[in-house]
Amino acid sequence: MLDRGGGGPPERWTLSCAEPATGDLLDPAGVCAHLRGLADPFAALPGDQVCSQQYGGPQTAHVTGRWAGRDVDLALARTNGCQIAQWDSLGPLLPGPGG
Repeated sequence: MLDRGGGGPPERWTLSCAEPATGDLLDPAGVCAHLRGLADPFAALPGDQVCSQQYGGPQTAHVTGRWAGRDVDLALARTNGCQIAQWDSLGPLLPGPGG
């Protein structure tokens, strides 16, 4: 689920990275390939991580499902440098601030 922060309704997409990749994202196979290239794409940020205090926008997202045999339940935002980097690392799974 994605909330762009502008007062509009949340957006929801599905993605399955089983072969063949399917879903209602523009390029499911490309998204899956990108995610497979990351060491642990849905890892939570460490609680003791020092992050730059910058604001990347009002967008929030909630990713749920299964990845590599593990349950995923990850809340994302763009409210500090660590969260912005985490969001951006997911690449084509989530739109950028203007996207």
